[in-house]
Parts: sequence; structure tokens; C-alpha cells
Amino acid sequence: MYGWAGQRLRVDLTTGKITKEPLSYEYRRKWMGGRGFNSDIIYNEVPPHLDPYDPRARVCFGMGPVSGTAAPSTGRVTVSCKSPLTGGFGDSNMGGHWGAEVKYAGYDQIVVQGRAKHPVYIWIDDDKVEIRDARHVWGKFPREADQMIKEELGDEDIHMMMIGPAGENMVRFACTFNDVWRAAGRTGTGGVIGSKNLKAIATRGSGTVKIAEPKKMMDICNRLRQAFKTDPMGQGLYAIGSLALINVANRDGWLPWKNMQGGATPLANNISGEVHSQTVLKHREGCYACPICCGRFTQIKDGKYAGEEFGGPEYEHAVPTGPRLGIIEDANDVWHNARLTNDYGMDGIETGGVISTAMEWYQRGFITTKETGGLELEWGDAETVSRLIPMIARREGFGAILAEGGERAADKLGLPDEARYYTLTTRGMTLPGDDPRGLGFGYGLSFSVGTRGGCDHLRSLCCLELSGALYPGLNTKILGDERGNKPITTANKPYMVFYEENQKGTTDSLQVCCFTTHWSYAVLTPDQVEYLNAVTGLDFTEEEFQEIGERIVNLERAYWNRIMSGAREDTVPERFTTEPMPQGVEYQTNVGVVFPLNDMLKQYYKYRDWDPKTGFPTERKLKQLGLEYVAKDLAPLRTKYLSEAEKKKKKYHY
Repeated sequence: MYGWAGQRLRVDLTTGKITKEPLSYEYRRKWMGGRGFNSDIIYNEVPPHLDPYDPRARVCFGMGPVSGTAAPSTGRVTVSCKSPLTGGFGDSNMGGHWGAEVKYAGYDQIVVQGRAKHPVYIWIDDDKVEIRDARHVWGKFPREADQMIKEELGDEDIHMMMIGPAGENMVRFACTFNDVWRAAGRTGTGGVIGSKNLKAIATRGSGTVKIAEPKKMMDICNRLRQAFKTDPMGQGLYAIGSLALINVANRDGWLPWKNMQGGATPLANNISGEVHSQTVLKHREGCYACPICCGRFTQIKDGKYAGEEFGGPEYEHAVPTGPRLGIIEDANDVWHNARLTNDYGMDGIETGGVISTAMEWYQRGFITTKETGGLELEWGDAETVSRLIPMIARREGFGAILAEGGERAADKLGLPDEARYYTLTTRGMTLPGDDPRGLGFGYGLSFSVGTRGGCDHLRSLCCLELSGALYPGLNTKILGDERGNKPITTANKPYMVFYEENQKGTTDSLQVCCFTTHWSYAVLTPDQVEYLNAVTGLDFTEEEFQEIGERIVNLERAYWNRIMSGAREDTVPERFTTEPMPQGVEYQTNVGVVFPLNDMLKQYYKYRDWDPKTGFPTERKLKQLGLEYVAKDLAPLRTKYLSEAEKKKKKYHY
């Protein structure tokens, strides 16, 4: 066996039982790794109506066949569970070095179930696996707990997965970290881990990844690394990180200003990548085998937050608790809020999303200081936000309500239906800081159909319309012509989303960073297939590669279908389809635009071979993908879904 370690590690925290099971050739060929392995476990072992915090629920950590090799950026890990935020399928993806270390210890996947009697951590030292007491690190920030566990184990070089206080308190959008700063941010995976009384998984591996054709593999990797030296997107990410998007978003009108009431502000440059690099960038950080090194490490040098340090921020880490809340005048306020969400272990997108929703409820009179416990939720009030973030993580006061997410918060507050217009969620998850009225209609379509909760900037990652223009001829090669690189057009967008979702499904199963394959297109599908075959010694084709991604997308979609979520829920917040984009700056390029979702959905369903009435994959498509058992599961549910057509759309699912 080459590439794969060939075994799955299972840990039951209720019984203390630790088992290892082999992964057959047929299984590995069908699901590839990482996201594919995880999605298979969640579909088959976590019933669709089980409470995500039930001890029987699983949380999975998936590595890929090229994890721990020299292929560009092979340090990713997919974390999967039933989402406590949406009630549907949930996963998220993080970088760092932990994934490679798990492979070196001899595992392709870790599956955890049960609930320990008290806080614990798992210690993996190659074949030796232990469950250890973690009461002394419970309540600690990830940076503190990481150091304490390393000192306890006597090894500074181990790597670990970790949650923060928000995960311990089962905040529904708590995230998961490895190497302290690399976050799997979305869908609330940290809350599920916390519900199991699991603080961390510390890992030391002394093995290697066996490669079938070492010389060929190194030749491929050297060629690809040379390509990054002149790659335009790779160079930009190294120079100023994903904050490079700030000024682009402001120009094209998709910066999330005040809960996306607007898409641009004259002050955007205050938090741009260019300014960050000149003022507070301490050093750059790269994940395992990364040829880009886009990671930032920030040190605030002046003002009341002088001396604060943290890893990041990324674009989607800075804008939610910055411009989305009207905070932008003093960049240090934005950096400080990013540090808080890191230390407490919360998804920055959802944190900013639920606070900005509450601010708009306050603005429009749906709530007052009576409901907020005296907090005046005014736009741009950085002091109040810096108080509210820890309150959410600790579930204190008004923070306990917001810790439930926007839709549940509206329920707890007893708000009328019209207030839900401002939650900006799909399937219960907040839209990221990317307005489809400017970012692009492909992105908007992917927000409506994404399989980890709807509004999602990583499920298809339609960079063919964002950075694709930097690669002349690429849209023509994939889509047939160059129209797709224009963001504000429906041309080619349904097929773009179909293609990118499939490609991303397999990339996440390889556990390769999408910055090398989507934002940057230095590595294309033929390159991925080439190094996959060199590592495994197998004969994957491009068609099979894409089909694996398509199989994963359909399995995850079926999980939603089993909880009666389908075509009715394939939507985006009405703000984007009904409100023309206002002018925020004079050079803005998308004033007056609305998002034409319905023009694209029907064509997307045709590419997917999904029933347009239900949004369920057809029986024909499922059988074609080798998912006959899924077709059987969905057969009695199709009619049931149609019979509920007149019922109110579900905002989230228990």
C-alpha cells in the first residue's frame, strides 16, 4: 500500500475503547480520503435526526493519500460532524501540520464518539493511543493548553488538535484548531468536540508516507513549486495574504458593510493587506509543505491593545467583526476582535454574523436594551463588541442567546418573521463576508446549494470568476469560453458551480489546500491526478477524479434530503435578490445590481441530475455513482417532501 496509511482509528470516550480498523482498497478508491471518508461515516453512522450533542454522534478527522508528502500544501484536515448550528451535514477544513503528523503516526482517519466523564485529551504516539485527564487545561485558551500539554508530554515538537472555551461551552458555532492558530471555522465542530468532554488530540508520529514512484513524485513537485515562483495569485497571497481581497472587495462592491446593507466604504484601506503588512505584520507562517506561505502573524504595536499577538487574520477572519459591524476606523479594533475569536475558539464569520444581525435588529427597533441586558448595539461600537465576544463564548447574559446562532436567537427573543429578513442565513448558517451582488453570481449560486449548510464560500470556491481572469484561457479550457470570468453575469455559472464543487470535493479528500488549486491555479486537475498516481502507484483518470468529488457532493446532499431540506431551501437571503446594491464609494462597479438566483438554479439541477421539484438527486444519478443504498433511503422521502411543499421553509434543523 502506498499513500494511505490504511487504517482508521476509533475512540469511544464513554467506554474508553480504542480500536483500529483496516480500510480496503475498494473503499479507498471510492472515497479517496479526508472529506470523502468523513462524509461516508457521518451519512452511515449519525442518524439524520440525532441531536448533534448526543454522545452517539461522531466527529471525524480525515487525512488524505497525499497528506504528509511533498505535494504542494498537503497539511489540510477535514473535521466532520452533524452540525449543531444547522442540524444538517457539517464539516470544516483546517491547515497547519497536525494532519501530516497523524499520517506519520499511521492513520488516515480518526473517529470519536461517546462522552468522557470529565475533560480528557487523546494522546497518539504512533501505535500507542491513550485517553488522558484534561481537567487542568479545560477552560484554557488553545495557545495556553497547547503549551501545557507539550510540557506534560515532554516534547515541543508534537502537533495537536484543540478547542477553546467556546467549544467547551458548546457554542453552536465553536471552531476547531490545530497548531494553535489554524482553524476549521464553520458549522460548529468545536461544540460537538466539547460536548464529548474532549479538549485535544495530541499526536506524535515517527513513520513516513510510502510513495510508489519517489523520483517521479519529486519531479512533479519540483515542477509545481517552480510554477508558484511566477504565479500571480500565489505571489499576492505571500505578499499580503488573503487580506489582499479587502480593496478588491471594496472596489467591486462586495465588502460586508453593516450586515451587508452596503458593499463598500471609503475607509476600507485601513484594514487592507497592504496596510497590515506595513504596520502590524510580525512574520509569515506556512502550513505543511506550503509553497505560498500566506499565513500572517499579527502583533499590535500601539494603542490600548499594544502587545497583543495572534495568528492571522484572514479576510474571513477580519471582516466579520470589522466592517460587518461598522468597525473600521481604527484597524487595531479589528485585529483585537480577531484575536478574541481565536482565543475563545469561535467561527469569526458566525460571530460577526450573529452580532451584526442583532445590531440591525437594534437599528430597526426589533430589540432594545431591555433584551440586550443594557448593551447599546450601535454600529461601529468597538468597545461593546469586545465585551460581547467573550460573553458569547462563556454563554453569559445576552451572549448566551447569540451563542445559539441567528435563527435560534430570533426564536428565543420571540421576534416576528420580518426580523428574520436580517439574519442573512441559508439552512441556518450565516453567509460569509462576500456579497454575491458583487463577488459573483457563481459564488451566489454556490451559497444556495452548498452541502455544509448553504451559505458557503468554500464548497465550490468559484475563483474562476474571481482570480480566473489572471489565467488567460483557463475559463475557455474548463467552461468553453471566457465569459465566466466576469463576476456579474449568469453565463456559464451553473456549470462552473457544478465543476468546482466536484473538483473541491476531491481536493478536500486529497487534503490539499485550495489556495494552490482554486484561488491560485498553479495546480490543475491533471497535476493532481499525476501526483496522486505517483504517490499511490494507481491509475486514476481525470474523469474518475471528478466523479469521486461528485459522489461526495451527492452523499452530503442526501444527508440534507433525509431531514427534508431540498429545493425549497436552495436560496439566499432576500437582501441579495430584492435590494439593489447601494453606492458606497464613487469608483464602485456594481451599483444597482441584484442577484438573479432563479435564472441559474434550474440549469444547475440539470447538470447535477437532481429533480427540480424536490432538489433530491435522481435515482439514476445515485446508482450511476455507486450509491444504490442512498437511492433506497431517499425513495420514500421524495413524496413526503412534495407533500410539505406548502409548509413554511425551515430555517434550521434539529
